[in-house]
Amino acid sequence: MSEQPIHTSTFNAISGVQKSGHRKEYNNPYAKKQFLVVDSVPEMQRALAMTLASFGAEKVEYAGKAGDALVKLMRYDFDVVLCDFDLGNGNDGLYLLEEAKERNLLKQSCVFMIVSGERRAAKVISAAELVPDDYLLKPFTGEVLAERLERAMRRRDAFRFVDEALMNHEYLAAIDACNKKIGERSEFTLDFMKLKGSLSLKIGDYDTARALYQQVLKIRELPWAQLGMAKSLASLKQVEPALAMFHHIVTENEHVMEAYDWLARLYQDNHELDKAQETLKRATELSPATVRRHKALAEVALENGDLAQAKDAYGTTLELSKASWHRNPVLYATLARTQLACGDKGEAMKTLASLRRDYKYKPEGEWMADVLDSQIQQHSGNKQQAEKLLQSAAERLPQLDKLSAEEKMEFARTCYAQGQKAMGDGVAGQLIRNNHDNEQLLQRLSSMFDQLGMADAGADLIMHNVQGMVDLNNKAVREAQAGEHDKAIAMFRQALQEMPDSIQLMLNLVNAVIAQVHLKGWHESHVRQAYDYLQKVRQMAPANNKLQKLMQAWRLLIEQHDKREFLL
Repeated sequence: MSEQPIHTSTFNAISGVQKSGHRKEYNNPYAKKQFLVVDSVPEMQRALAMTLASFGAEKVEYAGKAGDALVKLMRYDFDVVLCDFDLGNGNDGLYLLEEAKERNLLKQSCVFMIVSGERRAAKVISAAELVPDDYLLKPFTGEVLAERLERAMRRRDAFRFVDEALMNHEYLAAIDACNKKIGERSEFTLDFMKLKGSLSLKIGDYDTARALYQQVLKIRELPWAQLGMAKSLASLKQVEPALAMFHHIVTENEHVMEAYDWLARLYQDNHELDKAQETLKRATELSPATVRRHKALAEVALENGDLAQAKDAYGTTLELSKASWHRNPVLYATLARTQLACGDKGEAMKTLASLRRDYKYKPEGEWMADVLDSQIQQHSGNKQQAEKLLQSAAERLPQLDKLSAEEKMEFARTCYAQGQKAMGDGVAGQLIRNNHDNEQLLQRLSSMFDQLGMADAGADLIMHNVQGMVDLNNKAVREAQAGEHDKAIAMFRQALQEMPDSIQLMLNLVNAVIAQVHLKGWHESHVRQAYDYLQKVRQMAPANNKLQKLMQAWRLLIEQHDKREFLL
């Protein structure tokens, strides 16, 4: 934690920098910075506001709840966030930090400091996968706050070097910047190594991440390096050493929540569902406010046949999600489906009523309500009404371009359950083709087919559609490699008319356009289309490794032709 001296023997060994008595002087560092104070107690908000004002802070915003804080983070560019640990309703400051990081709402140079009135919070905070810059125990003096803020701001100011790249999802550029800073062997070398490791994992460069964590661990067993190494090993399919390291991490400190998530995932992939379920159950007991963790527990329990646990976990997921950005109509549907499986038709009807009320006049929500209603009608023996509702949903499906993969899977599941195989195959097949290289989604589809008793038919459908996409893609790539870029672009464009969400097809089209422009000169319509697809992929999958490389190639191309209107 940041209560320790900035210079440690580990740091000195890595960077070769000795501790200096020199301290950087600030000329009122608070005046130009934007502050956010997050505390559910108005008196504490006022006290912090007065303290910050006495320092010279002029721009201060306030929030009393995590949801309000997220809205403020979306609206303003904050330099410092002072957040209470206990935010009520099961939420805490670490939840807010995780949500903000997940949504890319905090620039790398932003100081995130947690304030707590409970000493027990210190252990939880120090073990968090997203460690805040500092934490303060109440009560504290203005002098202590100023000292800790100045130290944290000085450290975070070093990261302004990568702010723009990270906020624009240009992760390779940020990694290059980290390499430059690491090479300078400054006092923040270890911080930039940590950032480089996390970014390498984010874009799927697992070999680079593993090498970096090995370098750090040879000197000292730092917790963040252990966790990063375990994630690298798991991602490289080295399951046994990854399992051993994750177990070691949670044995040393049971509050490292991310280790539980990875353990459960590895168990689930190895079909050890009891272990996966028990791991996630323990994790939700330790960290009860994380939506995605309860959802993962519900899915594993359902796959494991534990309907009671699945129903409870889905219920908690829905309740927690209503106050977060995870809120989605499909959460109502999965809960109601599990309630029906448990024989709780009355509860399922209540869940449907909540869905209709909460998503009234919202097309995606109303569509999902009809899909769910169809399931309930089928369960009640009203097959004609169930078919009518399902058919209506099928007719509206092409107009709903904001539906998630999960929502489409729920529709396909309903089709299969009601004997509408052709309709189900149509939706599932399109999902597979659009995501044929997404192992996680294909595994979820496989699990769905297993639960429906359609394991063999599902495996055939997945294999057929994946192979079809591979063949189509390879044919177009061969045309591009042969210099027939116009043909390749036309093939990719035609395929994208049927599969508009295929990330690989979009990126391959962009690659073909870049190659064509280099060889034959500027082509306005092709470049404009490639630009649109790059923008779309950056929204869908900003950490995609191929996207990151193409963004660098794209920038060079646009600068070479001086067409700055096409810069991303």
